[in-house]
Amino acid sequence: MTVCGLRWTEDADLTRRNTFGVATRARWLAEAGSVAEIGETLAEAMHRGLPLIVLGGGSNVLFVADLDAVVLVPALRGIEWQGESHGRVHVRVGAGEPWHEFVAAALAAGAFGLENLALIPGSVGAAPIQIIGAYGVELAE
Repeated sequence: MTVCGLRWTEDADLTRRNTFGVATRARWLAEAGSVAEIGETLAEAMHRGLPLIVLGGGSNVLFVADLDAVVLVPALRGIEWQGESHGRVHVRVGAGEPWHEFVAAALAAGAFGLENLALIPGSVGAAPIQIIGAYGVELAE
């Protein structure tokens, strides 16, 4: 089904969208590939009177029941290197970019500091919420 230019799935299976593989369903699932589509999804959820749940890679969630909600999966991809200043590398990354792929791209570009955070599941957009950390390195640092 197409709503507001987005492809929406009604009664969506979330089994493959959580790392525990819990068989759960969402009333609606929308994958947004742009900032505009995220806004459209928010508006549509409000119009339907349903709560909105944002879901990244599903590695820090445990579903215990079906969701009577709109589940938004930000699918924005892309990595834009924006230069360096004061010893820091500036990069703009889409929320739907897989975290490990971003870490690998950073290392390939010579932007070191995230190597201890490789192989952590999830997406870049979920990284601040996940509180990513391993081997004495925290994303917040």
